[in-house]
Amino acid sequence: MFLENVRTALNALFSNRMRSLLTLLGVVIGVFAVTTTISMGAIATAGITGELEDFGSQKIIVFTPRDKPLAPNFSDDDIEALSRLPLIVQKTQDAAGFAKYDDKEIQISLSGTSADTADTKIASGRMYNNQDEVYASNVIVLTQDAVNNLFDKDVDPLGKEISLTIANSRTSFTVIGIEEKSGGLLGVGTGDGGTIPLSSFYSVVPYAKKGEYGYLPMQVDLDANVDDLVAQVKSILERRREKDSFSVNTIKGILDTFGTITKILQTILGGIGAVSLLVGGIGILNIMLVSVTERTREIGLRKALGAKKNVIMQQFMIEAIVLTVIGGIIGVIVSIASLYLIVAVVPFLDKVIISPMVILMAFGVSVVTGIVFGVWPASRAASLSPIEALRFE
Repeated sequence: MFLENVRTALNALFSNRMRSLLTLLGVVIGVFAVTTTISMGAIATAGITGELEDFGSQKIIVFTPRDKPLAPNFSDDDIEALSRLPLIVQKTQDAAGFAKYDDKEIQISLSGTSADTADTKIASGRMYNNQDEVYASNVIVLTQDAVNNLFDKDVDPLGKEISLTIANSRTSFTVIGIEEKSGGLLGVGTGDGGTIPLSSFYSVVPYAKKGEYGYLPMQVDLDANVDDLVAQVKSILERRREKDSFSVNTIKGILDTFGTITKILQTILGGIGAVSLLVGGIGILNIMLVSVTERTREIGLRKALGAKKNVIMQQFMIEAIVLTVIGGIIGVIVSIASLYLIVAVVPFLDKVIISPMVILMAFGVSVVTGIVFGVWPASRAASLSPIEALRFE
């Protein structure tokens, strides 16, 4: 009898294909939203964690707040004071300009970093050294993206001369190295960028001010207590400048902040997905009530021939559950396909993370939705009087 009810339920659904499709659409959207939201949170967290670890999990960054545009830059004296701590303070300045090789020209983000504090990872070639710094050599290390956009595939960029144009001033530089690419979220080794000795930076960037830095990255030993060092950095800078004229952050702090934001977004978007499921459930309730009304005479005939209440109720419950199960399966499939597409498109996302528990939860919720919103129509169908049902027009 159960299999017969399943067959009858499927026939009823397929005989009204368009109505069934529109009914399960709400379930598909809800399951898709819930599955994608939770999975994207895990994927993004993993991707960003990897990026931050590549950037340097033991790194402190001091910068002037954006809401304090008049706050003074950091000075060489600040660096000297901070250098008494067990860390390495990087001297670095940034500028924007254009790089050209043959007939190709790109916009480039240029960084000038002191050779003795640079921590750039090199994929090929070499990093500039202290001698290059002393003589302000016109040498540059390019990011992989800059190499790809500036040179043809069959051209080895190492040893080639490119021209840099900064504030209408053009200078030739020799490419001596290519940075290691590490994703893109933090701009490390990615984008159209280049790094040159700080002394060379001062000679080619007219508006660069020697001894002034908008931010100070600091390298910390892996076994160091970062929290203690942050407290000491704050203490030193508070004695040298106003408290609200600087901010101190760590990679771990950035990661914690991101984790909090991710959880909030997951909750909000998951709630939207739950609302979609609720709307889908209401749609199922509505359509099942319509179905009961349309098939009143059929129900009356079956009951007159001896069908019991539980058999009638079972048939309509199966219809509701089948709708939500199909919607759940489609929603999960679309979600997985979307996640693979997103990971393929977004540079810093490395792999698709889909928890079986998330799929089971989404699938289970869709089934429960069918049960909850199918009970009333099924109960109503089962409680119809055979005589009244047969009289129904």
